[in-house]
Amino acid sequence: MTLSRRDLLRSSLLTGGAGLVASMASLSVPMPGFAAAPKAGVQTTGAYRFSVGKFEITALLDGYIDAGSDLIPNYDPEVAEQLYKDQFRTPPVDKIRVPINSFVVNTGDKIILIDSGTADNMGPTLGQFTDNLKAAGIAPESVDAILLTHMHVDHISGITSKEGKAHFPNAELIVHKKDWDFWHDDSYMSQASDFLKTNSANAKAMSAPYSKRLTLIDKDGEVLPGIEAVALPGHTPGHTGFVLRSENQEVLIWGDVVHFTALQFQHPEWSIAFDIDMQQAEQTRRRMLDWVSADRVAVLGSHLEFPGLGHVARERDNYRYHQSSWQYQL
Repeated sequence: MTLSRRDLLRSSLLTGGAGLVASMASLSVPMPGFAAAPKAGVQTTGAYRFSVGKFEITALLDGYIDAGSDLIPNYDPEVAEQLYKDQFRTPPVDKIRVPINSFVVNTGDKIILIDSGTADNMGPTLGQFTDNLKAAGIAPESVDAILLTHMHVDHISGITSKEGKAHFPNAELIVHKKDWDFWHDDSYMSQASDFLKTNSANAKAMSAPYSKRLTLIDKDGEVLPGIEAVALPGHTPGHTGFVLRSENQEVLIWGDVVHFTALQFQHPEWSIAFDIDMQQAEQTRRRMLDWVSADRVAVLGSHLEFPGLGHVARERDNYRYHQSSWQYQL
């Protein structure tokens, strides 16, 4: 139904203004008091569906983490504050809120999970992936394949229980060989930082139940019908994006190319300390931003504002992110 100001005026005229007068009169009548209603204090289910051609995609929110601005080596607080104000956001004080998203793709033939959140490994504001998967009506037994953009703790931890059992008993695990080899390199990890050691131990534990259903990819190209792998190195050695194509529509799931929605489109040179190679990560980010803006390819990001879906436009020497509107029909 479409309601206009003209409709309201016409209704008032047809009733001789009685309805309007009655409404105005009612404003002066004291209303009975009511007890304070309890507030929910939380959002509803973090699940959102949309379509790409014949593919149905469900975005799942694992929660959020508050990242310190000190994780961005080139961070300038005055520049960041202005960027937030320009985008009608509340400027951060010392923490930047970052969502963590995962995605389920129903191609019509297969159900494919892309990343899986943190489980309970990163605090109380995270770990909602499993509940949101259930709320979305997706049974773990129905998942045919798991694609990992990389093996960081916030992308792999939802695939296996604390008891070491696969949450997705029928799924094939697909990950880039360079990422697998990096996190399983005991010689390198013995000399690495505590952060890398922790991620390595977690990556091994989470992937172990899938050892007999493991596929390692080592080049760009189709990994499943309608889904192509694209190497996006820098954040991790085997960081991988996935292009979904169906009926002349496409979307790039780019993992951790961008962590900070309000900042890195305007400043692609602002990398995050978690990038294994920050210079290479910046180069990859610029390459992807050039591509998706020039070809008008939609993007899905693990850390873009939920549900993580939008487009990128070129703006002089940098870029601007446009979050997609709600998709009412699939």
